[in-house]
Amino acid sequence: MYRLSTLIAAIFMVFLLACAGPAPEPQPGMEVLQYGHGEEMQATAGVDWNSYTKVILHTAPVEFRENWVRDQERINGKPFREEDLERFKKGVSDQFDKVMYKELSEQGGYEMTSESGAGVMLFSPSIVDLDIKDPGLVQAAMVETAVNSRGDMTIELVITDAESGKLLAAAWQEQSDPHEGDLDSTTSVSNTLAFRRMMESYASWLLKGLDEAKSQ
Repeated sequence: MYRLSTLIAAIFMVFLLACAGPAPEPQPGMEVLQYGHGEEMQATAGVDWNSYTKVILHTAPVEFRENWVRDQERINGKPFREEDLERFKKGVSDQFDKVMYKELSEQGGYEMTSESGAGVMLFSPSIVDLDIKDPGLVQAAMVETAVNSRGDMTIELVITDAESGKLLAAAWQEQSDPHEGDLDSTTSVSNTLAFRRMMESYASWLLKGLDEAKSQ
């Protein structure tokens, strides 16, 4: 049996290859719920989505975009400590966890739980290609830097039946600073707000897809 991380990697490799054309082809046994530039959501056909009322949310692992560390070290003129990099990742992951809990429960009406059982979905998210443009996110809050984007990332999610392990859906979406292009000063506080808005936007998009699945 695939480990969950292997399953996630395999699913999104297929998704990304499918995106080379003008529109995605649904994977065997799945149907496309949402599709656009930098986003896609597919769900397993024949699922009774209305029977799922609870969600177990796994903590999202975070990976920076390729060469992000090298580029930032060149900009700042000094190397990052490994513990600092892990702290940055944990900060983004923890924030995503809080946003998803809030949006899934308050906007989606799902009960958040830690116990498997009938009617429970397991959400396994991951954040990849994280690109923090401004060191303000990783410096003291009073340090200001003028930037025209606070960053971007790709959020991936695999949804399975928590009891059987059956694949229910997979989704990915690219997110960027909603105020990208506006040159402005920024701090760790404003950066945190920008990334939270990206996460909220993703959660809204995801819930829209789940609502569409319920209506079919």
